[in-house]
Parts: sequence; structure tokens; C-alpha cells
Amino acid sequence: MDDQNPTQSALHNMKLIKKYLKIKIMEDNISFTGRKYEREHVYDLIARSVLHGESHSALIIGPRGSGKTTLLNWVLHQVSNKVDLVNDAYLIKLNGLIHHDDKLAFKYITAQMRLESAVGDRVFGSFAEKLSFILQCLTSGADRQCKTIVFILEEFDMFCHGAHRQTLLYNLFNITHTNKAPVCVLGITSHLNVMELLDKRVKSRFSHRNIFIYSNETEVGAECPVTNYKEKLVQSLSMPLSLAKKDMSEKRRGRKSTVNMDEQMEVDGEIQFCIPDVILTKCKTDKRQFQHLDSSFLEDWNAHIQSLANDQKILDSLEKLYHFTGNEQTFKDILFQTVSKLLPNKPYIDTTELCNAIDSAVCSEHRVKLLQSLSILELSLVIAMVHGMAIFDGQPMNFEMVLHRYTKFANTNSSNQSVPRPVVLKAFEHLELLQIITPSKNAPHSSEDACTSSVQKEYKLYALSASVDDVKQAIASYRALPTEISHWFNNSID
Repeated sequence: MDDQNPTQSALHNMKLIKKYLKIKIMEDNISFTGRKYEREHVYDLIARSVLHGESHSALIIGPRGSGKTTLLNWVLHQVSNKVDLVNDAYLIKLNGLIHHDDKLAFKYITAQMRLESAVGDRVFGSFAEKLSFILQCLTSGADRQCKTIVFILEEFDMFCHGAHRQTLLYNLFNITHTNKAPVCVLGITSHLNVMELLDKRVKSRFSHRNIFIYSNETEVGAECPVTNYKEKLVQSLSMPLSLAKKDMSEKRRGRKSTVNMDEQMEVDGEIQFCIPDVILTKCKTDKRQFQHLDSSFLEDWNAHIQSLANDQKILDSLEKLYHFTGNEQTFKDILFQTVSKLLPNKPYIDTTELCNAIDSAVCSEHRVKLLQSLSILELSLVIAMVHGMAIFDGQPMNFEMVLHRYTKFANTNSSNQSVPRPVVLKAFEHLELLQIITPSKNAPHSSEDACTSSVQKEYKLYALSASVDDVKQAIASYRALPTEISHWFNNSID
């Protein structure tokens, strides 16, 4: 590095910093900060199952992008520092979008446990017999004990549907009440009302332990609601100074086996900016290449990131992003785009560019694209809601009101095919999932929350989150949109 001219040195530093930050932003799925209570709760469940042979079940519930899977990966990484999860436990991961069928789920369970040869061509009478046979194959020793089995069920709500309704869930939860084997069943879902989907027999076996994670939840003691985004900005873009200190990195690498991640953060404030070694190994990246970074440049870089986090323009943009979405992936995409634009002649992040990147993520163009991605039926329901809210002076509407207006339009247009009511209801629920319509908590002339479970879903009140201008722009540029639907939107309301 000493024989390089300043231009070559700056180019080399920038390449390494961009590479390191890109890996941290997009590939690091085990670093998790904040939400101390939730982390301790999940850690306690898994640790007690693996270390003490207890059986537990729980659901991790929260919107998409709120960090549910990352939290769980962080906990598994912490537990692996105390025990050998590969040899002391079985980690079974299933996804409701893929393994919704019981036969397919059983096939993947045996494959992850490496018991295909033991199962062979055996014929079982029920799914319960299949699980019992697996547990018998796993028992060993004089006391016939079995290693802990940790089931991770992604898209948990999808397991509630299928030909054999909730058979897998019932048998997994049932095992937690027996002494056959220590089992920990953790479900991950973005369906906030998932408990309403469970059958009574499944609920009777479930522990009813729900861990909620909300996207824009403000940490206790935070001065402002954008504190979480501000901390994530610093965490994601700061560089660990230890990379440029060979002797210090060796000491910390030897200390890592005896000190957990939280303790390291307390001992060394900048160790939290490091990428875990397991992530670098997964990305096939040698950590030693970053030791050639200039330590003075890293210090200047971190000071620059701190100044960005305290810049009022960026704080205003982060607040706008905070109110628009809580999806962490959106925030990571913004940071990734910003880092990718760094050049040797422009080695620092420009405040205006970062603000523009955040503004472009929350501008109406993205909402228009979301509306354009809807089906004809879903867009028709949005139009029916636009007309209905115009008639009722912006008051929220329920499904029955929207269905009435849509049916009135469909009946007057012979080219429109009649759509069954359950299909229309499913399309309406999809609009809620996309947050195009949002539940109204302040229903007029009502003394209770319209979003409570005591109100049937057909009569819950919703407000349209998309503006009329966005809907108008989406319809104007919507390809293959039937002419009568366009006329319906533009014609006078009756």
C-alpha cells in the first residue's frame, strides 16, 4: 500500500469499502439490534429446549419486513455459540408456501433429519404414525433419549389450509405435550389474525405464546420515532476500525469464542459494525483482504456517517420513510443503491442523493405501480371504494358497501362476468394485505373499535390509503384495462 499513489490508494479503499458494505447490507441476515424483550424471549425458548430438553411452542407475528426471520437467525446464532446445534439438535425448516401438503412436509422433514433410508418404502396410516416412527429412529442410549428438534415454520398461516386441514400443526403441537422428545415449534407469520385460522383441536395443543414484532415500533426511551432508522443507518454504513488493525483483529477473533455478541458490543463500541464470520464464509469472502484498508480513511468514513445521521434533511427524509413503510428491505435497498454510486472521485455519500433515494421510495410512482399490479377485480373494488367514499364524504366503508357498488356496476355491463362472492371477498382481503385499504379504528357512530374480532370481517370499516390522483394515474396507464371500467371511473357517480 505504501508504494501506491494517492489515486490508486483511494480506488483500492473505495472498492473494499463498497464490497464490505454491500455484503453487510444485503447478505448479513443474523445481525439484529433492538427489541431486547423479544430477543430474550425467543432465545429463552430455544435455549431451554436445547439445553434442558423442554418442549415449547410459540408464534412470531409481525408485518413483512419487520425482522421476524432475522431475529430468529440471530437467536440461533447466539445459541450456536453455547451448543453445537449441528450435533446436539435437529433444525427443521419448513415453508407454508412450499410444504403445505403433509406428504411433502414429511418428505422434507426426513430429508433434513437424514432418515430417508430408515423410512424407505414404509406405508403409514396417518401423519401421527409418521412422526412417531421418526422419533423412534432418533432415540438412542440406555435412557432412550432423543435430541431436541427445533421446527421453524415460515409462512405459518399457509399451514392452516390444505386437503388435510392443519394435520401437521396438530401433530407438531401435540408432541410438545408428550414425553417422546424435546420439541420446539416456532411459527413465523405476517397474518396478524392467525389465531382465528386455527382449529379448536390445534388451539388446545398450542401454548398461546405470541411474540409480536411491529415494523415502526419505537424503542423504549427513544427521543423520536425515527431513532430506529437512524441507528440502522449508522449500523449499516459504518465500518469497523478493527479491519485495519491486524493485531487487534487477531485478539478479538480469539476472544469471540468466550464472549457473546452483546458483551462484545459493550466491550468495544465499534465491534457491532463487523460482519459475522459465518456470513463472510457463506459469501466466500476472505476477511484478510480488508486488513489493507487505511485506518485514517475508515475513521473519516465513520465520522462522515455520523454526520449524515445527524443531518436534519436526512432525518426529515427518514421520518417520511418511517410513516410510509416499516419494511426493512426497502430501507436496505435504498442504502445499497446509495453505496453502489460511490466513486473514487466521490468517496463520500452526498446528502442530497440519499434524500432523493429515500424520496423516490415513498413517491406516488411506487403506489401507482402497486395499483397497476392489481387484478381487474381488485382494481374494480378500489374504484367502487373511491366512488363510495366520495358519496359518503370520505367516510370509511365495509365490504358489503363496496360489494354493493361493484355489483351494481357489473349488472349494468353485460360484458362483465359475474364473480362469486367468496372470490370478491378474497380480492378485498388481498387489498388489505397490500395496505391499499387500511382498517379504520375511528368508525363514526360507533363506541368500539371497528377492527376488533367481535365484528364480522364483512362489516369491518376500511379507508382507502391510496389517493384519488394515484388511482386516476394508474387507470390511465393500465394496460389491457377494459374500456367500461375506465368509463366507470371517469363518469359521474350515481
